[in-house]
Amino acid sequence: MKVCAVIPAFNNASTLAEVVGKTCRQIDHVVVVDDGSTDKTAHVAEVAGAHVIRVPQNRGKGNALRMGFRYVLEKGFDAVVTLDGDLQHDPAEIPKFIACHERDGAGIVIGNRLKYKGRIPPIRYGPNKVGVVLFSWLTGQRIEDSQCGFRLYDRRVIQDVRILNNGFEAEADILLRAGKRGYTIWFVPVKAIYFSKSRYRTCYRPIKDTFRISIIFLMNLFWKAR
Repeated sequence: MKVCAVIPAFNNASTLAEVVGKTCRQIDHVVVVDDGSTDKTAHVAEVAGAHVIRVPQNRGKGNALRMGFRYVLEKGFDAVVTLDGDLQHDPAEIPKFIACHERDGAGIVIGNRLKYKGRIPPIRYGPNKVGVVLFSWLTGQRIEDSQCGFRLYDRRVIQDVRILNNGFEAEADILLRAGKRGYTIWFVPVKAIYFSKSRYRTCYRPIKDTFRISIIFLMNLFWKAR
């Protein structure tokens, strides 16, 4: 199976060399989408061995994934693994996703961090647990982690389910629409990696982005699947 890794990145120059280097040990082709960074993100990614797609202005994770998925389809890959550029996902766990996909043929394989409750900030854990219940109900499948961006998407899914949103809510929308369309969603256990407050950097805005995810849920609840 021909697999590509896509890493959306925004001002991740301090961590990206390690992320790309470790990912290259698991997957031959690694793509970094530099989402309008103002630091040396693109340069660091190229030196580390990634193919870099540059976005002139910061537009959000959903747009970065859209650009990466377009590249995946154009180059003929069978599946894509997505992970973040801030070291909160361990590339050494990528083989779990590929093995699950090859064994079960899932449309999407998602990392499940919720067994490590004590390591997840409460402001992230609570909305995720609510999402688990609601997403499971709407998709008709057991959703074990509704927010983790460490995923494998089969080519069929990224061909069929277009990304319609530019922000973090895009991943929730893909999950909901793919589930409603009948694609199988599987989960593999992964580490919950969060750093001390002095090192913890994220572009996720707990209140604003959780609100947007809630709107996406309501749209998928009341509107016909797109």
